[in-house]
Amino acid sequence: MSLPAGLSTTTVTSGTPSTPPAGAVAQATRVRPEIQGLRAIAVMLVVLYHLWPKRLTGGYIGVDVFFVISGFLITAHLMRDAERHGRVRLGQFWARRARRLLPASLLVLVTSLVATYVWVPVALWQQYAREIGAAGVYVLNWVLAADSVDYLAADNTASPALHYWSLSVEEQFYLVWPLLIALALWLALRGRRRPTAVVAGVLGVLTAASFLWSLHLTETSPARAYFVTPVRAWQFGAGALLALLLAAPALERRWDGAVRTRAAVSWIGLAAIAWGAVSFTAATPFPGTAALVPVLGAGAVIAAGSSAAPWSPARMLALRPAQLLGDISYSTYLWHWPPIVILPFVLGHALDAKTKLVLLAVVLVLAWATKRWVEDPVRTTNRFGLRRPSVTFGAMLVAMVLVVASCAAMTHRADVEASRALAEEQQISQSRAECFGAASMDPTRPQCPTAALAGVVVPDPSRVSGDSGSHKECWVVSEDSDLTSCTFGDAKGDPAVPHIALVGDSHARAWLPAFVELADQHKIVVDTYLKASCAWSTTVAVAGDAAGQKGCRIWRTALEKKLLSDAGQYDAIVTAGFSAAKLVYPADVGDRAVYRADGLLAAWTPLLDAGDPVIALRDNPIPGTDPNECLRTEGAKDASACDISREHALEFPDPQVDAVERTGGRAHLVDLTDMYCTQTTCPAVIGGANVYRDRHHVTATYSATLAPYLWKQLSGILADVAAR
Repeated sequence: MSLPAGLSTTTVTSGTPSTPPAGAVAQATRVRPEIQGLRAIAVMLVVLYHLWPKRLTGGYIGVDVFFVISGFLITAHLMRDAERHGRVRLGQFWARRARRLLPASLLVLVTSLVATYVWVPVALWQQYAREIGAAGVYVLNWVLAADSVDYLAADNTASPALHYWSLSVEEQFYLVWPLLIALALWLALRGRRRPTAVVAGVLGVLTAASFLWSLHLTETSPARAYFVTPVRAWQFGAGALLALLLAAPALERRWDGAVRTRAAVSWIGLAAIAWGAVSFTAATPFPGTAALVPVLGAGAVIAAGSSAAPWSPARMLALRPAQLLGDISYSTYLWHWPPIVILPFVLGHALDAKTKLVLLAVVLVLAWATKRWVEDPVRTTNRFGLRRPSVTFGAMLVAMVLVVASCAAMTHRADVEASRALAEEQQISQSRAECFGAASMDPTRPQCPTAALAGVVVPDPSRVSGDSGSHKECWVVSEDSDLTSCTFGDAKGDPAVPHIALVGDSHARAWLPAFVELADQHKIVVDTYLKASCAWSTTVAVAGDAAGQKGCRIWRTALEKKLLSDAGQYDAIVTAGFSAAKLVYPADVGDRAVYRADGLLAAWTPLLDAGDPVIALRDNPIPGTDPNECLRTEGAKDASACDISREHALEFPDPQVDAVERTGGRAHLVDLTDMYCTQTTCPAVIGGANVYRDRHHVTATYSATLAPYLWKQLSGILADVAAR
């Protein structure tokens, strides 16, 4: 998935007025215009990416630019502090950071919390409040990292605090980096070595280790790699090492005189950033090696400084609009994201181009006002004793506690409301069972759909992401490989009751509520073998996730051994898989659809040869985009406005259909497409039941209503197999 970027807010300084030298870090005394201009570019990359993600597909690299700036400036500041005072004054440093960052940050969080209370559906309060609270104590990146590897939480809707993940990374950097430099300086003193060399050695080792870890995690767990601090630390380290390098007197003198070279280097750096912004997409493995583009680009611009060459980009970066935007970049970043999330609830429709332009203008005004009346006054005030670290930390703690307490109160209210709404939804589904859900598509029920279900949407579109069914203990997540199984129905009861195995990925799991319903009716006994992103096939699983691929291969091997050892014990092995899953294809593959069907046949054949019938469940139609985004704004007026055309929803051919045909009648197909779609459309809401919980998974609610229609086809196949 592609996500938002954060930024540094450290004061930028430079050397002489005429041509600020790139390397005069230790003697820096005034604002460096080229870094302020770089800030302006970085924040606009992020803002424009969030407003028009399909236009500026790689704008998220703005975060990497700011991480480099932070590493450069903070390291230079700490080294100056140590040179002047003989030590790193940790308390003063942290207090300055708190006064600089927290007032605006907490103001935006409180505003977002109030806006959530006023305009956002109660069903989203719990997630939003959880993330706002985590942002308030600067641990949101770890919360999102945990959610990103939780298959059921990975499709959470974006909260108004989502962009604080990068600010959380920065705050953790501000906390740990001074300690590392202080440790390095202490080691230099104990060993009687040059402080700069020891600091460079310590930070160099950590930077290299972080970069290697980034490469590893980007390949094995890309979702976590995007968020976790150790994987991002090398980007700060790159800026830090640049600051130490440019402070070397011998290099400084030579580099400051290379006016034309510096101008060329600056243009190259800007070109690299621009190239990454327009060429990277959500599919680009990130951070990994791709992050070198913005990191090296930002480093080049910083290193080049403000060259006096007439064609230097420093002139452009020093223009007043760029300097002003650089000044307000922090507040711009804080304010730009919450309205993108909340305004659709206020307006009742998605943001159009005109609204986005107005929003951008309002955000810039808000950012300027926040800088003028919140950031600067608190940062520079002598009132209330805020200049003393102890007072700053006390005020910071009180403010954070108030934000977290407010979030806890909202979460409690959301829990109460969720329980009440759930009870109402259950009453609706039970009291109108005759036509609720799939029954409304039943041609033998002319009384359906009924007017009583008009305007009903169960589950609520704001709460539907959690409607994945229970029985999490039966589910194997992406990176795990244990062969977990659950049994539903009375396995020791009537031997005439069919005993089946349900095998496959999350789309097989989406069928589980229907199978549990049949088991509760004593029509079947079902054993489950279900794993995320791992269909019953021999093809390689989801591309770009090495850990998931490895776990899938191990799990499949164990599954094959288990099913073969139990050959003859099942009346049928039922399987399903995501028809639009992204696979790893060999370079020489011809027809990809044939290749996918080949993988299914290769997995099924050993069981078919052993005499076990295989029944494939044709995949549900694929909307491609989450219909609930539409239902949240349009559903109350007309849910049909969110329907998907049948042609679009069925554009991905299910390889199971081809695989079944190629078995020559040994495998069988259950096709319930007509319970999802009319001749022209696939409704988002059927008989009051919300069909999809995200872009391609069916809700547990709708799945359960499919039970009688699943049984009608399944029982016919089982009877036919038994008669042979």
